[in-house]
Amino acid sequence: MNEKYLKTEFVKNKQNSTNISDEFGITGKYLFFHSNPEVLEKIARDEIGSNGFDVAKISTKLLGTQTEHVLCLYYKNDSRKQELAEKYQEKNGIKYRYWKSDEDTLKGKYSKRFLEEMKEN
Repeated sequence: MNEKYLKTEFVKNKQNSTNISDEFGITGKYLFFHSNPEVLEKIARDEIGSNGFDVAKISTKLLGTQTEHVLCLYYKNDSRKQELAEKYQEKNGIKYRYWKSDEDTLKGKYSKRFLEEMKEN
């Protein structure tokens, strides 16, 4: 498995559910990138522990030419994107990419910036 889930209730129920949206009413995720997964894990634990988030996922294995791990911080809507930007954008080497809906993920949609960075690698 290339992912690490951070939420006790979700991990316990994971075998019984294939969709975190069903468990927590999630419609998308906030995306963070960093070369050190421990930095991302700290963000996830802080946000889950004291800021009202329920589930996070961190990639634990880099694929291909990737140099950064990704943290998906799941939530019910995009209402907290500015708050998270003020808190994390460009701090300690963290790259914060705002919100991505589950609908866009399922459709394979990626931001122009992400696609440009993929071409560079």
